[in-house]
Formats: sequence, C-alpha cells, structure tokens
Amino acid sequence: MTDRHLFLTATTIAQYVAQIVEKHLAPVGLPVHLLALTTHIRDHQPTSPSAISAASGIPMTTLRDKIERLVAQGLARRVPNPEDRRSYLVTLTRKGEILLRAADPALLEAYLALEQHLDRPLAEYQRHLDALATALRETLAHEAPASSVDVRASTQ
Repeated sequence: MTDRHLFLTATTIAQYVAQIVEKHLAPVGLPVHLLALTTHIRDHQPTSPSAISAASGIPMTTLRDKIERLVAQGLARRVPNPEDRRSYLVTLTRKGEILLRAADPALLEAYLALEQHLDRPLAEYQRHLDALATALRETLAHEAPASSVDVRASTQ
C-alpha cells in the first residue's frame, strides 16, 4: 500500500498556516480565508473569476460566493469584461488595496517567525511546495470524475 502521509501532512500544514496567519492578521482585520483571494486579485487585476480559479485552485462555485463576500464588504468590485459582455472582471477597491497593504507587515512578521524554526532556506521549501502544487493541479486536470463509493459496503 502506498504511504498516505502526504495528504495528511499537507492538510495539517494548511491548518498550521491558517492559525499562524490568522494570529498575525487579526489586528489588521483581514480574514485569513480571504487573504489568498485578495492577493490573487491584486496581483492580476483586473482578472476573471476563471483566471482566479486556475491560479488559486478554488472551485468556481466556491469562488463566486467568496467574490460576493468581497464585494459585499467593499473590498472588491465587479467590472464589465470588455472581451466578453456575458462575464465580468474583478478588481480590488481602494479599501481592499489599503487592507491588503496593511497586511504586508503582519505577514512579514509571520514569515520571520517561521524562518527562525526552519533548518533550510525558506526558498527551498517554497520550490518544493510550488512543485507539489503543480503536480496536484495536473492531477486534478487529468483525473476522471470520482465515482461514488458506498462507504457502508466497504466497512462491513
């Protein structure tokens, strides 16, 4: 049987990252669950939801709800897509830009705290995580849809 620790470890790492980032972002007022999305928007604006989904790994159905939250909080706006009138592009509002800029020093503190406990340069970890993210994205793109499994039958 294949060692299945990778997914467990990745999930655990995600929990630790969320806790550390949340601790550092709490004084700023940017919810940790919106950090990656606002960063993707800032770095690629104006950008389409499909481009955000491809870059972030957030499924489109989930992304629509998250964009709606950003718009409702005044952190982002939808603008007409000049290339496709049926769709829209997303940009950050001034409030969103200011909030994200305010998060930068807090995130730097989080990185510096983490680096004190690493036995190798942060860039080395980043290269490995980037490669893993690419492999996971390619796996999703090439995998057939999951078949339904009767859990009751497999545990009896």
